[in-house]
Amino acid sequence: MTKASSISPLQLLLLTVGSALMFPYTFMPVLNTYPYNQDVWAVLVVSLFYIVIFNLPLLFIMIKFRGLTINEIFDTISGSAVGKALSIIYVLLFLMCYSACLMVALQFVSITLMPSTPMWALLFVAIIPITYIAIKGAGVIGRLATFIVPLILITIIVFALAGIKMMEFDNLKPILADSSFLDINLGAMYTAARFSEISIFLVFSYFLRKDADIKKNYFLSVAVFAVFILIMVLSTLLVLGYDIASICYNPYYIFTRQVQLYESLEKVQALNLFVWFPGTLLKLSIYCFMAAFVLNRMFKKVSRKKFAIGLSALVYIICSIKIINNTEFLQYIGSDRFFPYVIFAICFVIPLILVAIYFMRKKKINEKLTLALKKNNDEQNSEASLPS
Repeated sequence: MTKASSISPLQLLLLTVGSALMFPYTFMPVLNTYPYNQDVWAVLVVSLFYIVIFNLPLLFIMIKFRGLTINEIFDTISGSAVGKALSIIYVLLFLMCYSACLMVALQFVSITLMPSTPMWALLFVAIIPITYIAIKGAGVIGRLATFIVPLILITIIVFALAGIKMMEFDNLKPILADSSFLDINLGAMYTAARFSEISIFLVFSYFLRKDADIKKNYFLSVAVFAVFILIMVLSTLLVLGYDIASICYNPYYIFTRQVQLYESLEKVQALNLFVWFPGTLLKLSIYCFMAAFVLNRMFKKVSRKKFAIGLSALVYIICSIKIINNTEFLQYIGSDRFFPYVIFAICFVIPLILVAIYFMRKKKINEKLTLALKKNNDEQNSEASLPS
């Protein structure tokens, strides 16, 4: 097994931040959680604490088992049979994120931008570049992130500055008067449980340069994400108000339609779409790649390329089913009744159990870890010595 490519700490940061920001860029779920009022900005602030808490088990695993793939980590801790079952669970998570995020994005396109375009055509146009990027691998995805994500961050700042004259701080009042401590924390926990991007760290940390500090990179990623999502949510609330923003399909897009740059530049929401589309494709290609990568490590005789194509074909079929691809169903899976529970179980509960198993069988697992790392290093050195 060899690392076909490596990524820098900056690329991993941008991958994580870019993927995480595409949710609020598309439908801003924090507006529809507790306390269901103008204090959702406080929910975001508190949710950062819970994000770190929920991510600690996986962060520990990534640091302790650095140098191993996600498959090897699971096998080393829990054994081959259980490890394969856990790998399949994560593949299903990536597949769910791929298909659900694609449907949400295309619903927005269909409702707002291209109502007369058939869904099969939108799916076809989106899936081709997603699959191609996933096939090219971690290195290409990382390099794309360094181009796409900074543009996303710049537009967030531009829209916020352009909308200052329209912002009404009364839209945030009364501050914390209508919300209880319990409601704020409950909303924060639901919001934090949606943060599936820790799985990106889990898979892509294998490709991270050896001299990079995973822990530092993770906390910096959370900090950057926090700053920009707060800018997005506050800008939307201050211009639209909670009552209007909470009923919009894409409140941030509606906010960008209200602003203008100077007197002559109107309809600057085109900038929103200019970065939203490639940003969404990047997010989806990340999940397609991760699912294909894990499957390829399980069934090595089948190439990652074939898995990526097969997964995209499956997602195309799933997204073409009318009973699934409709507004009511998408609202359900994107609500607090479904998505946070799935992410919480897979990205917190399972890793927490694995950490407990590690400490109960620490000596034996450390021995297996040493052997696995030695095997990987020997294989990489062997391939590096082959003539090009």
